[in-house]
Amino acid sequence: MKCVFVLILLLLCGELSAANSASDIPAFNMGDAINIAGRQRMLSQRITQAYILQGVQPDVEKHRLVFERSMREFERNLHQLASFEPAAPVRDVLQKVQEEWRGFAEIAREPANKVTAAELFRRSNTLLPAAHTYVMRLQALAKHSSAELVNISGRQRMLSQRIAKNYVAHHWGIAGDDASQMLYEDLAEFEQMLAFLLESPLNTPEITRNLLKTRGHLSYASRGFDGDMQMSEARQIHVVTGTTDIMLRNMNVVTGQYAQLLNEISLAAR
Repeated sequence: MKCVFVLILLLLCGELSAANSASDIPAFNMGDAINIAGRQRMLSQRITQAYILQGVQPDVEKHRLVFERSMREFERNLHQLASFEPAAPVRDVLQKVQEEWRGFAEIAREPANKVTAAELFRRSNTLLPAAHTYVMRLQALAKHSSAELVNISGRQRMLSQRIAKNYVAHHWGIAGDDASQMLYEDLAEFEQMLAFLLESPLNTPEITRNLLKTRGHLSYASRGFDGDMQMSEARQIHVVTGTTDIMLRNMNVVTGQYAQLLNEISLAAR
């Protein structure tokens, strides 16, 4: 009898342990998955920006903290996405992201200097399209127009950080003329896609307010890129990266709002 009691206790402990392990990965659905996968695009650019800034301004602790936090989040997101069963048909695409990430992360863990920063800059431009392809495949699986809004608004988060990445890469002289050209291309795309989102009939008043706030911050940041602000280089870096971070936060809220819309539509369709 005592053996049976011990066995029952062991089984119960095992079940509790399994339940706790499963709860380590929060439940999410397709809208959340597109949102999380879209953040990987942004993080590839944010990590690179923070890495370069550690070389440009090695005494600024914020750059190291942003870098380490973003590296951890990318890893955590990969684990979440790998556990998302509805995306099993496109798991091979996620594996490509994982492969690109391994090479990228290996360089990112090296001390920041111009050589390693130039290599990370290059790798960020191959990790990004791999992550973007995965988002597009998830959008196709969702089979609803609201999924496109989650994707595009999530891409705006990425653009805010790629704008800043290209700016600091150009400033440090590690990307040649490409960084300057890509910077202005990204600014134009950000503005164009912002106009597209503002025209969506699915927008709530809260979404529209956040999009309009982002448009104001974009206008302010553009003045810094065009040299209209008279300030030191250190101050200009602070203004540009600070303003693009605000753009990132605004678009992160909007992407979450669009993801919630998709989730609600999906539930109503069941």
